[in-house]
Amino acid sequence: MKKIFTLIAVALMAISANAKEEISVSDFAPWDNCTIEGNVITMGENWKGGAIAIGRDMTEYDYVWIKFSNATGAPNFGINYDEWMYQADWGPVFASSAAVMDGSGIVGIKIDKKTVMTHGNAETDGVGIGDVYGQHVQQLFIQGSTAAAASVTVEGIWFGTTEEFVEDGGDVPVRPEAGGSLTMWEGELVYNGWGVSSTVDVKYFEVAEVGDIIYCTVTDVGEDYNPIFKYQNWQDFTELMTEGDFDKDENHFQATINEAALEYLQVNGLRFQGLGFTLTKVELLVPGEVDGINLITNSKQNDVRYNLAGQKVDAAYKGVVIQNGKKYIQK
Repeated sequence: MKKIFTLIAVALMAISANAKEEISVSDFAPWDNCTIEGNVITMGENWKGGAIAIGRDMTEYDYVWIKFSNATGAPNFGINYDEWMYQADWGPVFASSAAVMDGSGIVGIKIDKKTVMTHGNAETDGVGIGDVYGQHVQQLFIQGSTAAAASVTVEGIWFGTTEEFVEDGGDVPVRPEAGGSLTMWEGELVYNGWGVSSTVDVKYFEVAEVGDIIYCTVTDVGEDYNPIFKYQNWQDFTELMTEGDFDKDENHFQATINEAALEYLQVNGLRFQGLGFTLTKVELLVPGEVDGINLITNSKQNDVRYNLAGQKVDAAYKGVVIQNGKKYIQK
């Protein structure tokens, strides 16, 4: 009988270890110019928000996710990793975030259990502790993603496995087939100042490969149109691309991922800044041919081509073209 109870206890411990963990919204501590009433968080201008202290190893989980409603101002939901157990006042060494689009939905962040900490601490005299980021989750935060005010109703926050995230309605990226595309972000965000930014989570780039295309659909392009790819560590993305790998017109801007860029994207994710446009969609395009849509790798064509605005373009043009009644990506 004792053996049976032991087996039951072990089984219950295993179930408990795999069960998702809910984080209470009441644990949010607001920063200045931020109010929290029940599960409604209202953030003032200039990236205000609030945070929940975690301060422990979360590597037993794969994702942290939030269900939300009534979101305005596209706030960011994120986690900070930190050497909290050694010298907490050093602050976060890495942050991962995902944009909560206006309206209702679910957004998740994959816990980083691959990247090794190299910043060091008091015990190792700056050599580095060798732990992965996921062992040191400092805090959860919600923060306005632009200089404008934002608000959101938080329906729930959980840490859990990939399976639990998917069961709750979460999105786990799968690499598209040749010629296919993966939507990494979709909504409507107006870039009318350098304070506006949005992020694409690192999880999408785990399925990316060198030669894939980051394709961004835009509207309302103005005379000051100037989109910029940036990493979350503020390094300019375009600096890592070879000449000709970045292209833009009034309907889109795009970039081909090279080896150096992929390395950074798979660790840091991607962030955008810019002026004079409204971003509506960010896709990962995989070169190849499927369903009559070809991602051209050799731009030497003899037939006349047009862009989406109906303007005639030549072989040097990069982006979506129409040729013989079919749409192509020309790079």
